[in-house]
Amino acid sequence: MRLKVKKINFETGHMKDVVLNYLDAAKLDKKAGERVIIKNVESKNLDEKYWVAIIQISHSDNIVAPGELGVFVDTLNDIKNLRAESEVSVKPANPPDSYQYIKEKIAGKKLRTEDINDIVNDAVSGLLSRIELSSFITSVSIHGMSNREMKALTLAEAKSGEAFDFGPNVYDKHST
Repeated sequence: MRLKVKKINFETGHMKDVVLNYLDAAKLDKKAGERVIIKNVESKNLDEKYWVAIIQISHSDNIVAPGELGVFVDTLNDIKNLRAESEVSVKPANPPDSYQYIKEKIAGKKLRTEDINDIVNDAVSGLLSRIELSSFITSVSIHGMSNREMKALTLAEAKSGEAFDFGPNVYDKHST
């Protein structure tokens, strides 16, 4: 489905959510909180050509009319070559594998290191919704984590960001 980008003057905190009109959402057979793949037809850069977004649904044509894709202002700033009035292609997307791992943790199962890495990577890249992340945190609170799971989570979180290099002459008095 091809839609025209409409700028929505709200910020999401850099969550890659988009807004579909309820008629377009019905054509895609998608509900709020589900995912779509967006293809930025004008982009030459592969990293910005395709991206996955969590959809919100508007029941007001004043917010997003049929044939429009509402994109929040911070997302427009983050994704180069995406601008208001440009045309994008929107297709349904399946949940990432990490969604299944979260369901396993909810059921009280232990997660492998690879599962935890996938959850953290998908969380950082915006592929998991806030509800899915909350479900993971709640399941960890209820079922706890083994030492191996906690180590895997800590290392995955550390790798997901930027590490500071304080140089060779930095010491921690607690490390002895």
